[in-house]
Amino acid sequence: MATPTTHASTTVLVTGGSGFIGSHIILQLLAAGYTVRTTIRSLKREAEVRQILKDAGADAGERLSFFAADLTKDEGWPEAVAGCSYVLHVASPFPLEVG
Repeated sequence: MATPTTHASTTVLVTGGSGFIGSHIILQLLAAGYTVRTTIRSLKREAEVRQILKDAGADAGERLSFFAADLTKDEGWPEAVAGCSYVLHVASPFPLEVG
């Protein structure tokens, strides 16, 4: 897949990059030439998400970076959003307990 350069200097943060909607948004942004950051709760899932994106036709390389961040905690968010021109917030909290 050729990489358009029209948006190469624009960085977009997509929260919830391991989710169905988040991964589809990442695919579209990469196809349009954006640099993308995404948040996932655990960086252990980075390889899995990269493979999903690759299987869908995207080879993100250096244009995609991952940050560990959880919607229920403050840690990780300042680093994830620093330098981004846009934020697409599609993550949703995932309760571990039903009460």
